[in-house]
Amino acid sequence: MPLTLVLLALWALAFLTFNTVVAVRVWRLRHLPRWRRAMPALLLLAALAASLSRAAGTTVVAETLAFPLNAATVIVGMYEIRRHRARVNDRAQGASV
Repeated sequence: MPLTLVLLALWALAFLTFNTVVAVRVWRLRHLPRWRRAMPALLLLAALAASLSRAAGTTVVAETLAFPLNAATVIVGMYEIRRHRARVNDRAQGASV
């Protein structure tokens, strides 16, 4: 197997792991409404379903939807995590003043 395919597979595995970690971290933020906690996980599941559709022979769906859904998972998840951190930092600064 060529080295580029191995590196591509490792990158894809790392990206999937990062997406999963982000989705789980957002899921654990209890102050968010349920639909906002579930959004990154649902986007990730939709991306995985689109990627798995390649095995069924519908490559157009996988090529069109899989990467944008994975990117949306990261964007939405990181937004929620950063917003949570900013809220926690604001509370900590308000308490120390």
